[in-house]
Amino acid sequence: MARADWYRLDNVGKFYAAQAGSSAQTVFRFSAAMADAVDAEALQAALDGTVALFPSFNVCLRSGLFWHYLEPSREAPQVQPEVLPICFGLHTGPRSVLFRVSWHERRINLEVSHMISDGRGSLEFFRVLVGLYAQERYGAPCEDVGNDAAALEARRHQAEDSFSRHYDARCATSTPSAKPFILPGLRDQAQPTFMEYHLPAGRVHQWARSMGVSVTSLIIAAVICAIRAEMPARDRSRPIRLDVPVDLRQFFESTTMRNFFGLAFVSYTPGPSDEPLDAVAAQVQQQILASCTADAVKGRMNRMVALEKNAALRLAPLFAKDLVLGLADRMAAREVTTTVSSLGRVTLPASAAPFVRSVSVLTSTRGLNFVACTFDDDLSIGISTAYRSLAVVRSLCRIFADQGIQGRIDINQDAQQVDRRVREMRFEETVRQMGAVRKERSGHAHLR
Repeated sequence: MARADWYRLDNVGKFYAAQAGSSAQTVFRFSAAMADAVDAEALQAALDGTVALFPSFNVCLRSGLFWHYLEPSREAPQVQPEVLPICFGLHTGPRSVLFRVSWHERRINLEVSHMISDGRGSLEFFRVLVGLYAQERYGAPCEDVGNDAAALEARRHQAEDSFSRHYDARCATSTPSAKPFILPGLRDQAQPTFMEYHLPAGRVHQWARSMGVSVTSLIIAAVICAIRAEMPARDRSRPIRLDVPVDLRQFFESTTMRNFFGLAFVSYTPGPSDEPLDAVAAQVQQQILASCTADAVKGRMNRMVALEKNAALRLAPLFAKDLVLGLADRMAAREVTTTVSSLGRVTLPASAAPFVRSVSVLTSTRGLNFVACTFDDDLSIGISTAYRSLAVVRSLCRIFADQGIQGRIDINQDAQQVDRRVREMRFEETVRQMGAVRKERSGHAHLR
């Protein structure tokens, strides 16, 4: 970040800043399971070095008359043992730093507010953090932290607002769709469940290749089929709609570390009978390819920025902006069934990779979210759910198990909590089935 007293939030950051102070803050969590117990002093030295390279992360959210803005923190961030819940809110006051580095036993965690960066930008910070930690802990030089002219030039633009730079009002487009299926059931947004579903990456890649689709398309199709398995018959005419974040840096000339992503949408209507997974995956692949052309991505990006550029909104006081942006966020949430993100293959600095056993990514949620990434031969699907029922997760695991692809699930709850969740899930399913039977009988009575 350029030396400055403050700088503006990017387009997406403004939407997420409207959540400031609430329990609905959007937070990413990157974790690396290391070969040995984490050395806190080495991790602190690595954090100091990473922040020196990426100072745009070490910021606090402040509020002006018309907009929120970001201000460099007056203090150096400190690593801390993991004591807070996963993806716990980062903004608690005007001096709150909008990222957190913690450790627990062999695990290093980075949590980042969506106000300051997206998944791809946060991943770059995480890569350097782990690389410098391996350098401090094991004496393995982190050669990936470049200081050549190209690397220095890229870092010079890391705080750029690429949304504003590439905005073109003439290219804004909309994405019309039918009202999607929304998962029913009780939610506990105060205490969501977080899971890491680990699968052998080679086996999953082989399965995707046999279908002629990408791993991302296969995962999205599996999520669709898992949701379809839990849909009431009366809702099968409604589309299952997913949004899929797309890194815009590949379409524009940008090295920003701030938010710079768009959304591709995948929609699938189950109908009365179940198509096989490979047919669903083929449709997903077709939609992803159509949604990820330069023209399609640019149109949706400019539509996102258009609201921020609205003259009436720009002149409105901050509290009114937060109300409008909060309303827009809630409306957007009702337009999708779930979100599936894929960061693809994570490449750590070569010197650090031998000391890392797995990498996983999670995000906070008010519904159900999936984030996939691959490191070495480990495919991790981070699952965040506010739903009390874990039926969709169970169906997703069954899809892979039926192919002989055995995985393991790590969950942020002990055995007693998991047992209670299973009992609650069975009770909720029983109630739902009873309700469906009553509606069916009522329908027959009406027909007679």
